Amino acid sequence: MRQDQDEPLQSITGGSTASSGAVEESSAVDRFQVVFDQAAIGIKLVDGDGRLLDVNEAVCGILGYERQELIGRNFVDLIDPEDRPQAQALASRLLAGEMPRCQIEKRYRRKDGTLVWVRVTSSLAGAGTSQPYRISVVEDISERKQAEEALQAGEARLRTILDAIPIGAVVGDESGRIVEANKAYLDLIGRTRDDLLSGHVRWDEITPPEWLAADERAVAEARTRGVSTLYEKEYLRNGERIPVLVGLAKLGGGETMAAFTLDIRERKAAEAALRARTLEWEALVETAPVATWFTYDPDLQEVKANRFAAKLLDVPLISKFAPSGFSATAYPPRRIYRNDVEPPVTEYPLARAIRGEEVRNEEWEVRFDDGRSIALLYNATALRDTTGAVIGAMSTAVDITERKRSEAALREREARLQSILDTVPEALITINNRGLIESFSRSAETLFGYRAEEAIGRNVSMLMPSPHREEHDGYIARYVRTGERRIIGTGRVVQAQRKDGSQFPVELAVGEVKVGERLLFTGFIRDLTANQKIEQELRQAQKMEAVGQLTGGIAHDFNNLLTVILGNLEMLEMRLTDGHPTDPVQAELAREARETAEHGARLTESLLAFGRRQPLQPRLTDVGMLVGEMTPLLRRTLGETVRVTGRSDNDLWPVLVDPSQLQNALLNLAINARDAMPGGGRLTITAENTELDADYARMHPEVRAGRYVLIAITDTGTGMPRDVQERAFEPFFTTKEVGAGSGLGLSMVYGFVKQSGGHVAIYSEPGHGTTIRMYLPRAAVMDEALEDHEPQATAEAYQGRGETVLLVEDEPRVRRMTLMRMQALGYRVLEAANGPAALAVLDQHPEIDLLFTDMVMPGGMTGSELADAVRAMRPEIKVLFTSGYAEPDVVRRGQVVETRLLKKPYTTLELARTLREVVGG
Repeated sequence: MRQDQDEPLQSITGGSTASSGAVEESSAVDRFQVVFDQAAIGIKLVDGDGRLLDVNEAVCGILGYERQELIGRNFVDLIDPEDRPQAQALASRLLAGEMPRCQIEKRYRRKDGTLVWVRVTSSLAGAGTSQPYRISVVEDISERKQAEEALQAGEARLRTILDAIPIGAVVGDESGRIVEANKAYLDLIGRTRDDLLSGHVRWDEITPPEWLAADERAVAEARTRGVSTLYEKEYLRNGERIPVLVGLAKLGGGETMAAFTLDIRERKAAEAALRARTLEWEALVETAPVATWFTYDPDLQEVKANRFAAKLLDVPLISKFAPSGFSATAYPPRRIYRNDVEPPVTEYPLARAIRGEEVRNEEWEVRFDDGRSIALLYNATALRDTTGAVIGAMSTAVDITERKRSEAALREREARLQSILDTVPEALITINNRGLIESFSRSAETLFGYRAEEAIGRNVSMLMPSPHREEHDGYIARYVRTGERRIIGTGRVVQAQRKDGSQFPVELAVGEVKVGERLLFTGFIRDLTANQKIEQELRQAQKMEAVGQLTGGIAHDFNNLLTVILGNLEMLEMRLTDGHPTDPVQAELAREARETAEHGARLTESLLAFGRRQPLQPRLTDVGMLVGEMTPLLRRTLGETVRVTGRSDNDLWPVLVDPSQLQNALLNLAINARDAMPGGGRLTITAENTELDADYARMHPEVRAGRYVLIAITDTGTGMPRDVQERAFEPFFTTKEVGAGSGLGLSMVYGFVKQSGGHVAIYSEPGHGTTIRMYLPRAAVMDEALEDHEPQATAEAYQGRGETVLLVEDEPRVRRMTLMRMQALGYRVLEAANGPAALAVLDQHPEIDLLFTDMVMPGGMTGSELADAVRAMRPEIKVLFTSGYAEPDVVRRGQVVETRLLKKPYTTLELARTLREVVGG
């Protein structure tokens, strides 16, 4: 800020006498209005209370407001808070008449919130009247301020460079006081930097009197031409005279001069002749440590360059500009561009300057044919004689290649960082200490549903539901006030809210960063919705596994009971119907009892299927063929009110499953679908190849990524609400009326699919039907025969031939019934209650042909361990297992390892056929 002592501007309505007349006064006002409106710089009128009376378009352009938005506003509101006290104090002094004019540099806040530096020069008008006002000229000096900051950053570098060069460099003010000098110059005159800082070192003190006139001439020349001719003089150093070569250059628009000096004691004689031929050139070399060209030829046929330029651009000191190139004598070839356009030579800075133009801070690029390029910042000016006529031109260029590379690298780093932030799955948000959002990553846009431009500038609490909003504002305020770090550096789970109002859980981690004097907070936000879904599914899977363990154990014990019951009933029924006269009522009772026991066996089979302990007989199965065969059957089973359609893709992969259990699963699902469509509807069964990827597997912990055959059963029924879907696979859970279902149908499907290594999922909406999807893994074995159907037969077709069987069963009643059945089938039977007892029998009876053993037995030896011991002793003995459910060491994903398994309870026909198949014959 400075105060001008000139008289203040006249009032825009003053300056005329009463005799001038109204016409002249009106004309003056009109002329002022034209100047006011069309001025390239800003002009504003402010009343005594600080309100804006009027502004011109230039002010509007600087501040980003429309004229009507500014008129009537207090000008103080536009000033940055830090600059207001000084501006208000200066305005008060001006209104009080303490100064005729004032000038201040301050910051205005534009309409868009950005700051702009301005220089405001104000005068008081209407002094002595009841309504004095100020006329202020407003200039945008933002670029100058930026340049000043850059200049400050470069001064240290310039000091280092100047101190490194062997040429003395010195700056003197208009009074002749030396204000700056490099080390070479201080050594030359025998002074220190402290002497310089004391302010007592002057030109005339270190110059003999006879050389003062030469200095004055050089100063005058530098003021006129910008630089002086190199001239010789002497300096005084402790009484010694030091001959030097000096060149002056005017710095800026003031009276400050720069001088470059060279000690010429040892080179004086040789340089005298050179100085006579190249005086102008030496002035440039010595006074301009930047690339410099000058010419006196308007056609640019003789252009001189300083050594800095020659070295920088590989050009000769004297060259000729050609119409189609940078220099006709330059090598290697190069071209010069501005804004990626190659202009003609007539548009080069030097050519424009010799036409009288001024070139200021233009960026150009020189491209060499060998691939190199140099970025230059050009300035150029005309050289004029004392009459003002153009006699030549000079241009200077600063190498800004590194600066441009740094800027490009910075942009690249920023782009790379932004790209990284945009690809990070976690949302990243930056807020200030008022809670206002300053950055909003792409992941944040996806997570919250807001575009970045919608979120930036708004309070971050909009992303939180109540009461978290109020709590969050309190955290920030308390942190700023007290430094309490409750929210900094730790992750915590909170509720967030999307643009559509939906809420979801997130993990929030907050960090802090200082940018200059500003305190910012960064928030990393991770959506926990998927995690919670995975945890929920895992808990459900663990629950189903626990229920399966319980039901499997119950079914195992029940199967042993059913084995005895079915066996006795079969034998009783055979006796009642085997040619002996009997009461038909007794035969019917025996038949109903057997059929009821068989129904109980099917129930236990469903329980075992759910618990994944059902012994399966998996085979390579063509799902498409099976679905095709099942579709007509389902049409007959479901009735005319349900329209059944089936579709399978061509080239379905084979799957390794128990085909009968797959048929049962499809039948169960079809019956459930029919019951969900009491008024009729459509049932669709589709089969296709599909692949479950790693992302799907992460969302469903029990699923392995891979290739599957997908069987989807879709109905148009009533659908299921969410709570029913979550329990649909639980055994004995049903929504049907009492007596209408056992609640085991979907449990059997679930257990069968899981035991087959697959995955089952429900999708349903109330009122829109249900889809059950069974994913069965593609079979790894491709060359086995697919499922064949066997013809029906009777037990008599599979009679034994006197073979000896070792029966091992811990349950006495089951062992006794099985012994009676096998003897009736024509086998000689030896029995044992456990593994050790069986080995003892085996040791006494070498004639044993077959080991028929239960899987789960007391005595410390399982059925599989017994089989291993028997094979070690007698490799030729055949082995047949039996069990109420499949044990893990016998069944691998439903497949029996190395031998046959007869599941309990079994009929006499199943026993006869299996014994015959294993023994052979």
